[in-house]
Amino acid sequence: MRRLFILGLAFMAVSTAYAKVTVEKISYRGWPDSYRLTAGDYSLVVVPEIGGRIMEYSLEGINFLWENESEYGMTYPIKKEWHNFGGYKTWVSPEEYWGWPPDFMLDCGKANVEVLQTAKGLPMLRVIGAPSLSAGLFFSKEITLTESGEIEIKQRMHNIGPKTVQYGIWDVTQVKTPCFVAFPINPDSRFPDGLHYKIAESRNSTQFDFNEGYCITSYKGEPGDICSDSNGPWMLGFRDDLALVKFFGPMEKDAEYPDGGCSCEVFTSDPKLGYVEMEILGPLIKMPPGGQIELEGRWKLIKLTQSVTNEDRVLKAIKGMRGKGWIP
Repeated sequence: MRRLFILGLAFMAVSTAYAKVTVEKISYRGWPDSYRLTAGDYSLVVVPEIGGRIMEYSLEGINFLWENESEYGMTYPIKKEWHNFGGYKTWVSPEEYWGWPPDFMLDCGKANVEVLQTAKGLPMLRVIGAPSLSAGLFFSKEITLTESGEIEIKQRMHNIGPKTVQYGIWDVTQVKTPCFVAFPINPDSRFPDGLHYKIAESRNSTQFDFNEGYCITSYKGEPGDICSDSNGPWMLGFRDDLALVKFFGPMEKDAEYPDGGCSCEVFTSDPKLGYVEMEILGPLIKMPPGGQIELEGRWKLIKLTQSVTNEDRVLKAIKGMRGKGWIP
């Protein structure tokens, strides 16, 4: 097994509290048998019916993640058709390996969830995704909400096919708009301006800007897609007075990464849906039959002292968060 970037296991009954973190089984947006983890004012919800997605990560009742209201409570028969539910999911990279739409079973096939316990006594959800026999893969995740409200996610891809394959783990998180997204540009980037433009028109888009060593996305309702060989160690999303930190990196030396060598990506949707994707890309790793690869992630929602309404406020917030030691 290849490890990129934590958790002892023991059985735990649903609705039992460990320290200040609780877990309960609920109906969420019409999906039965969902799971809510709560730590003080923080909450996250995992929905097994649609692939074990995280559909809510909230602070004081405000969900930072985008949800497609038209898909609430919906499930579908297996067919080659994509449904955009929202939230956070795991995909296979690079996209050109599998085309479009995503594999139904990997994207939204019903997942199984076990409630376990970490070595620190916190409840943890072990999510086993539906296997795709056509792709020869399945995903599993271990999801923990800490007492401080951070999310720890261990994502794994498993090869159940007969051949050695080379794939990467693609962490896709859809967030609400209006919003801003920022990450550090690699000063030694392989790309002329630190970005690879997956949608050519994005090169001329006013949504994407460079300021003080950061790439800053200001959502303006334009479809766009950029990615970067950033070494992180974070990607930030800002909406009103909330900031979502997704920690990642650094890139593995001599490893092959998707999209020409990229570790993170920002996708902006058309205004009809109105969301932005904060994406983390793991390296492409060979998996023999029965093998697996792993990508760990850590998220944190932070309440700011004032709303982020423009690019100058983004820079001010980054400096303030660094000054408080919330980000490196």
